[in-house]
Amino acid sequence: MKKKNVLILKSKTEISRRVQELANEIKSVMPRDTFTVVGVLDDAFIFLADLIRALNSPLHCHFMRITREEHDDQIDVIVASEFNPRGLDILLVAAVADTGITLDYAARALSEGGAKSVRTCVLLNKPDKRRVDITPNFVAFETSEQHVFGYGLGLQNQFRQLPYLAVIGH
Repeated sequence: MKKKNVLILKSKTEISRRVQELANEIKSVMPRDTFTVVGVLDDAFIFLADLIRALNSPLHCHFMRITREEHDDQIDVIVASEFNPRGLDILLVAAVADTGITLDYAARALSEGGAKSVRTCVLLNKPDKRRVDITPNFVAFETSEQHVFGYGLGLQNQFRQLPYLAVIGH
């Protein structure tokens, strides 16, 4: 593989600062006694870990795995989680909102499962790629970059361990 230019979009310091700001925004809206954070695996795990530490609030934490299968012009979304959302105030944490299909589906599945409230939080928002009408409640960063990696986001399932967000140079 040829060596390519890696461009850093957001440094470790920028991410850390924004995660703390985001935690403060979330704490001003979510219930003070306790709420439930649901992380979407795999890409959100590092963002989720830093966010819940920054929240420093009483909370419960669960995970869900979402699988998308595309067939011709149809997308099947499969949600797998092992907790009951009934009556819970939920903060759904995902890495990226691009088309919005997956985030919308997961939020609706939690609502239909009886959640008291569902708010969404994403590391990266790509509104110009949106195919459904959903706007995340909390957004760390907006971008139009196609393939962002690092800070939990994989590029061909590699580079998740990088402490920054990057792209391959154009």
